[in-house]
Amino acid sequence: MQKKALVLALGAALMIPSAAYAQKSKDKPEADSVVELYGKVYPELIFPSSKGATSVGTPLCTICGSARPSTFVSRTELDSSNSRFGIRGHEKLAPGLKAIFQLETQFLVDQNTTTFATRDSFVGLASGWGTVKLGRMDTPFKDYGDDVSFLGVSSGNITSTSNVYRHVGFGTQNRAARFHERAINVVQYESPHLGPFEWKSQYSAGENDTTSPPRRPHWWSHGGKLEFGNFEILAGYEQHLDFFGLSANAPTAMRNTTDPNVRSKDEAFEVALKLKVGKHQFEIDANKKRYRENGATVTGRVQEYKNTAYMFLYDVRLSPQWRLAFHYVKAKQGTCARVNAVCNTDGLDGSQTSLGVAYHFSRRTYLFLMGAFIKNGYSAVYNSAAQGIAPGEDVRQIAAGIHTAF
Repeated sequence: MQKKALVLALGAALMIPSAAYAQKSKDKPEADSVVELYGKVYPELIFPSSKGATSVGTPLCTICGSARPSTFVSRTELDSSNSRFGIRGHEKLAPGLKAIFQLETQFLVDQNTTTFATRDSFVGLASGWGTVKLGRMDTPFKDYGDDVSFLGVSSGNITSTSNVYRHVGFGTQNRAARFHERAINVVQYESPHLGPFEWKSQYSAGENDTTSPPRRPHWWSHGGKLEFGNFEILAGYEQHLDFFGLSANAPTAMRNTTDPNVRSKDEAFEVALKLKVGKHQFEIDANKKRYRENGATVTGRVQEYKNTAYMFLYDVRLSPQWRLAFHYVKAKQGTCARVNAVCNTDGLDGSQTSLGVAYHFSRRTYLFLMGAFIKNGYSAVYNSAAQGIAPGEDVRQIAAGIHTAF
């Protein structure tokens, strides 16, 4: 009985501030201090398979290394993707000024390796002039593009587009080259709503500065949105300095990472259009990525890689219970340059096609079934599976799961 009473007391203590927050209205002013629990959980069974890896000995693109045999295993997997649990709240400090906080954890319901507050976590101030946050959080470039979540479960899911749409199709170093990150050591400003316009700017200090070779890794990210009723225009720009995204993924002999005369500047531009018509949502995205290593003088070392990628997504509510989603992503093979040497990107293209359906018991709880197919050019390793793949290997995945939120 004592244990039961303790559980009820804790539940009441946690629910009271959340209820105060939820019941806010014109007649009931917002509480001076609010703490809220929230989260979403979407475990799923995944059935992956692959085929078509490029034969060992086949020449690949210049910056793609060598072909290797496939180690991919067709198996049954249980994954919880980016299921999460969070605590957030605010405190009124003065009229029009609040302190805000959030601590968000990726909640791995399929295993026991959860680490606290690994997702967006910050403390900040919010007022009529905007919001300033300090902590760890998604970049504005990530926020303002690829905006419509595939059935509400695409974060960390087999249908996630980030690897094909915002990465390079060679190498293994995600953080060094991908423009779809949760930045650390962040200061971020978020504008208030300025009519139809809003924007965010972020600075991330790398804190890995070195003097030999001289490096100061850090990045800037910006994004914004214009909203006209059911139509939105989104855009973003991000710049990584001294991250060497190209060298980190190129063959060892072509890297500039230890050359004190070379500095890197990697950048990406994006634009997205969203339209909602009744039960239908459409999104079209495009981005251009460019990786440059200025000052390279050693013959054969990499100097530049650039490519473009496109995405189309369609989402429709067939009824209050049934929802359907489709997307297609295409990454072009791009171009590259080396010091006094030829460079080709043959076979470095890739595409991803996904189709899914959900059955809703309520807005928060539903079943989903979906499939994703990534087709790689013979040099590419675009991948959304839990296992690594060989160049040219195509990946097929089917997933079935349940989603709930609170």
